[in-house]
This record gives sequence, C-alpha cells and structure tokens, in this order.
Amino acid sequence: MRIARNPWLLLTLFGLLVLATRLPLAPGQLFTFDDVNLAYSIGHYDIRISQPQPPGYPLFVLEMRILHWLHFKRAESILLVLALLGSIVALLAAVYCGNLIFGGDSGFWGALVLWLAPTFWHAGITSALRVQLAIVSLGVAACCWKAWCGDGAWVTPGAIALAIGAGIRPETGVLLFPLWAVSALRAKVGWPRRLRALLWMALTVLTWLLPAMLASGGPLSFIRANLDYISDQASVSSGLFGAAGGVWMRTFFRLVAWIFAILLGLVLAAVVAWRRGEGWGVGRQRWAFLGLWLLPAFAFALNVHVEDPGQTLIMVVVVALFSGFLIERALGRIESQVARYLLLPMLVAAWILGRAHLNDTGPLLGLALTAAAAGAAFHFAPVRNPGVLPRWEAALWLLAPVLYTNAIYFTHHGWYYRGSASGGIAAAAGQAWADLNSGFALCSLDQVKDTLAVDDHSLRETRRLAAERPGSIVVWEHGLVAWRKVGYYLPGVKVFVLDHKMIRGGNPVADLWQGAGLLARQQGPAPLRVTLPAGARVIWLLNPRTEFYELVRQSFPLTASGPVYYSELPAAAGSRVLREYELAW
Repeated sequence: MRIARNPWLLLTLFGLLVLATRLPLAPGQLFTFDDVNLAYSIGHYDIRISQPQPPGYPLFVLEMRILHWLHFKRAESILLVLALLGSIVALLAAVYCGNLIFGGDSGFWGALVLWLAPTFWHAGITSALRVQLAIVSLGVAACCWKAWCGDGAWVTPGAIALAIGAGIRPETGVLLFPLWAVSALRAKVGWPRRLRALLWMALTVLTWLLPAMLASGGPLSFIRANLDYISDQASVSSGLFGAAGGVWMRTFFRLVAWIFAILLGLVLAAVVAWRRGEGWGVGRQRWAFLGLWLLPAFAFALNVHVEDPGQTLIMVVVVALFSGFLIERALGRIESQVARYLLLPMLVAAWILGRAHLNDTGPLLGLALTAAAAGAAFHFAPVRNPGVLPRWEAALWLLAPVLYTNAIYFTHHGWYYRGSASGGIAAAAGQAWADLNSGFALCSLDQVKDTLAVDDHSLRETRRLAAERPGSIVVWEHGLVAWRKVGYYLPGVKVFVLDHKMIRGGNPVADLWQGAGLLARQQGPAPLRVTLPAGARVIWLLNPRTEFYELVRQSFPLTASGPVYYSELPAAAGSRVLREYELAW
C-alpha cells in the first residue's frame, strides 16, 4: 500500500491516531509513584532518595531536562509530550522493523495492531518512560536483524543502540544482550570487530553510568541502592526472592494477558495465512531470532520482577510484528483467491457484532470461532479469482477483529473476577481466570479513571484537613493514593511512611518525608517506635481492606473524610502498638 511506504503519510497517520486515542484520556496530574520520582529528578538526580527510583533511567531524565530547558515548566506537560512523541516514534519504528524482518507491509500492519494493544495504549496514557521500552526493543532488534543476516556493518551500531537503550531503562541492556551477542556471532566479521563493538558498548554505557553514579554518592552508594531496590521489589513479585506462594502463577497469567491476548483477534489472519506444508512460513531463522528477542525478557519478568503492564512492551512489540506478518501473508492469499462459503460465517460475525458493544467481552470467543470458520473457507472451498477484492478492503476485513478485540480489552468495565470453588481443578481454573482478569484490569481504561478519581479525592481531602489544623501529620500505610504524590502536591505536609520494608538487617523501617526531602529514617527491631506530636491531627492514608486498617480502627478514634481518615491525638503522652510499629506521642 502506498501509505505504508511514504514516511510523511505514515507520520501523519500515526500522529493523528495517537493524538485521537491518547490525548483525550491523558491524566492532568502525575499518574504514578514513579512519575513523581521522575519529576523530582529534573531538579536533582540521586537514586538514593528516589530521584528517580533505582536503577535511575539517566537518559530519560536527560530527555525531561531538555524539554524543561525548552520551557516546558510543568512535569505533567513534559511527561505528556514524551508519552505522545514516544508512542508515535514506536509505531514508526514498528513499521520499519516489521518490514525489515518479515518483508512486504508486515511492519505497517503490525504497527496498527500495536496502536490499540491494551498494554501499549495504557502506557501511552500513564507512562512515558515505559513507552520508550518499545522504541528501544524495536531499534535494537532492527540492528540485530541486519547483523543476523550477515551484515557485519551493523554489529557496532547494534551495540551502541543497546547501550543507549540501557540508559533509558537499564535492565533492557541485559535482556536484549543475548539477541545482540548471537547476531554478532552470525555476522560476517572477525573477532577484532566484535571486540571493538563491545568496547563501544562499554564506552557508551559509561557516558551515562558514571554521571548517574557520581550524582548518587559514588559507585558503592549507587550499587547499594540498586541492590536494596531489586531485593525489595522482587520480594513482592518473585518466588525466588521470597514472595508468597502462588505469585508465580499469578505473574504467568498476567503476562499472558499483557503480551499474548492480542493474538485472539488474529485468528482470522492466522487461519488464512496457514499453508499446508509450510505453516505460516516464518522459517527457522526468524523463529530463532524472535525467540532470542522475547524469551530472556519473559524469563526475567516471570522469575524476577514485573508489576506493571508497560514493563512488558519490550515483548509486546514482538507479538505485534508477528501479527503484522500474519496479516500480510493472509492478504497475499486473499488477493489471489476467494472462498465459496464465506456468507454464513460473515453473517454470524455480523450478528455477533450487532449484539455486542465495547463493554461486552461475551462475543470475543464467538467472534474468534467465527473468524476461524471464515478462514477455513479459504482452505476448503477456494476459487481462483485474483484481484476481485481490493487490498485495502481485504486488509480492513483482517484488521477489524483484532482492533475490535483490543478496544474491548481496554474499555471493558469490571474485569476483576473472584472464583467460588474452594479446591481441586475448579479452584485452580478459577484462580487462573481471576489472574487473567486482573491482568486485563491493570491495563484498562477503568484502571486509569479509578486511580485518578481516588487520587484526586484523597489529595483534596488531605489538603483540606491539613489546612484546618496546621501541624497535621500524615501517616501512610498502603493507602489508596501513593504517598509520593501526597508529598509532591502537598509539599508543606510531613508524611510518615510505614510500608513494612525489611532492608539491610531485616528490621522494619519508617521514613519521614516532606516534599522531596527525606527528613529522617528510623530502623530497628519491632516494634519500631515512631514519635508523633502530642495533640496533633493525624491524617491516615489507609486501605480499608487491610489488616492494618482494622488495627488502627481499634486503637484510634477514626473519622472518615472521603477515602482518607483522621484522628485527633490527645495532649497527654501515650502510645499504641500496630504490628511491628509503635506510634507514640
């Protein structure tokens, strides 16, 4: 198609598609804990105080500082611009990379699949940083594919691209290194050339790593902060690091939802593209390349850490480009023949869609089965009739199911599910289905809207309560709003953070923050004593579904104020023990 080969038309098309689907939904505030950390890092970089959080993202912070220098003064505006630009660049990179690896217009179709993929759509609204994982993944893979095919000139550019990508999010360097290493071994170059490429990689890494270390107290402090961070994060998400039983299966099914769910809408293209004797025609070399591209990141996510759908974009782009190849291959078949018995499956599909709406997941399986039947018609009742269906009409026919499916994934209300079986296979299946549902919920539009609604209300009530009683103290324990956002938008309020972390010695920790500053850190054996001002108002940021909330409710007179609570401490001295903390005044 002409538009798929014209860079200006591509830029215009994907620019309009991104603006139409991201800009109206963009939050007017810093959306996540990580966004606040990044906002603070514009003025001062130090991962020891989470400006930003480890491992640091120095090149992304540099991008933010450049926009700040260009007079984008609000961090919210900087992140929005980077999210929009990053989404457009990622789609253009998908076109180039997909066309390069699979040929034809595969990249163009893959970019259209990626455009509404729920993880990419969600990240394009909520995380400018994670959108760039798609760019890094595609850029490194394009260089590596050329080297994989024997072009030694791309070994060094691939090494530099990998090192730059690691400066945006450091673990991508480790996860994409096997792809680069095997590609470099396959390239028609000698070992001196490969070693020079490694040297360029190391020098490029040092250009961002050394300044990041120096800004964070030196190499030892930098490494210590990273080790503490990965231990803390992985202890929640990884069974290898001590997470509770069942977390591995939960992570697996969430990864399935985040990475592979878009394939359900590709049933029609996959069935039409299949050819007897050659399957989908991917070939061993491409399968090996795709495996090296996807599997290291999947293994890391499954066994070490993944908590946000946007962190999987390094893998989602692989599935999107494969989807584009299936569409391109199916188009080749449709252009040369039609099927005798398409009427019935098309009528069934029209009936399903006519009864469905964007908040209805019921038709998804029926639509996939109908699409499979329509695709099978091209195998069992083909009629040679080349050119009878224009390419753009055939493309719409193949794209419609996947675009519709992706839109439902993102816009559906009520993804969460709770199984009723108490044991056996039924309970295991129910839990798997619940984990899939939670995966979809975490990358849905509802998650964005609900988070903003709760955060807006929490911040508004906290601001009002603190203004009523100067000197009020906020105590956060798994509250519905991130404590970092409270500190950012209410910089004059002191926030005690009780998050039950066990770092460096296994003792509980309590931090006192005001704005971007860590005023004090207490650590010691339980119960750790936290001193509050006598007679002060305590504003509690709690989750009412937790055990800690019940302990607070039993120990203090709680008054609800929307999603937050408050208590008036007595003037006389006293204390209460709440699990591993002792709150004294």
